[in-house]
Amino acid sequence: YAKKVRKVKDELDELWRTEPASWTTDPVKWWAERRATYPRASRMAHDIFSIPGSAVAVERIFSGGRDTISLRRARLSADTIRALMISKQWIR
Repeated sequence: YAKKVRKVKDELDELWRTEPASWTTDPVKWWAERRATYPRASRMAHDIFSIPGSAVAVERIFSGGRDTISLRRARLSADTIRALMISKQWIR
């Protein structure tokens, strides 16, 4: 466990010593180019960039749940509901 923590700390220390990118740099591209150098931080950045800039899409998905979960479908499992809602978004 201590070795793993040390690796993470070393990666972050190296990242903090990196020269800041210019304001015109595409952050997604910057992280993609450095994925091998900073694998853990890169995954974190990917998760952060995946957060929608607006709640509109999230609200639309949430509202769409009414169509998926109804009295007739009340016995669907959580995994089935999740799969149906994801499939519905992919189709759009």
